[in-house]
Amino acid sequence: MIEIRTLKAKQGDCIWVRCIFDKIVNIIIDAGPITFKNGFINLMDTIKCLGERVDLLVFTHVDDDHIKGCIKYLQSDEDKIINKVWINGNGCSVYLDNQEHSVKNVSSLIKLLSDNNIPIEAPILEKKESFFGQVKIKVIGPTVQDMVRVAKRIETHYCKEHSGRLYFGNISDAEDKYKPDTSETNNASIIMVIEHDNKKLLFTGDSSAENIIAAVNKYYQNTWFDIFKLPHHGSQHNISRELINRIKANKYIISTNKTVEKVVLLRMVEENETTELLCNYNWWNLGYFTDDDLTRYINTGIIVLTDIGEEKVII
Repeated sequence: MIEIRTLKAKQGDCIWVRCIFDKIVNIIIDAGPITFKNGFINLMDTIKCLGERVDLLVFTHVDDDHIKGCIKYLQSDEDKIINKVWINGNGCSVYLDNQEHSVKNVSSLIKLLSDNNIPIEAPILEKKESFFGQVKIKVIGPTVQDMVRVAKRIETHYCKEHSGRLYFGNISDAEDKYKPDTSETNNASIIMVIEHDNKKLLFTGDSSAENIIAAVNKYYQNTWFDIFKLPHHGSQHNISRELINRIKANKYIISTNKTVEKVVLLRMVEENETTELLCNYNWWNLGYFTDDDLTRYINTGIIVLTDIGEEKVII
């Protein structure tokens, strides 16, 4: 059995995967932003109270909303319960304290992990496989080339993010002009599959649609996933029609407290017969869906949105 909790890490990610067999394996994927610091401490306390440890903490990439939530915990005097950390950036000269976006915090994070004698494993690249008892974790991205790109880009102190105004009209009328994510830090995200009890869970960090498609085609072609954690908090720049068409899943997870663009829902309903989204925040508050949206997609069950909060999802 697998339990998944998508913590309320604001605009960031922090996902607790608990695999249950003759022993318990706890995997934490990302630590959320600095505003989630107390949430991360509470998560560690919960696991400790169960008499368990964190077998693996994975930082999918070095953006602040994925790494800074654990800083307060690492600075505390509490006995740490983290057995191992995966992070790309350890020991790389490109991660210096001179990059305003994200990367300046990596060196301090690495130091705190080292000061607490928490083993760090790096680099984490495609083809890597690790076993924790009966739990298999297969890394299918990033490639070496992805890491080289982010290294070169960070050295130039440049990192590009997309922004734009939200559209609140009918889903069916949303303008669909796909522009892929070009952030090198996002595209160097760890993409991995957790396998246990004949289940497969796909976690993608903030990676691009193109990188995810290439990785899945290479290692898991024609696989139907039980869970697909959608990249970059459901951003329209990371979720293309081809991604939805090529990578199928029973359920999708979106981790964000921000409103998801309607064009993402348009792509999903036109590429899937039905779409079930598990969300840790209710971002579709009163007024998000038009009458046309409700009639076409919500009332018919073509789109099923569930506000799971931090409740466990059992797979």
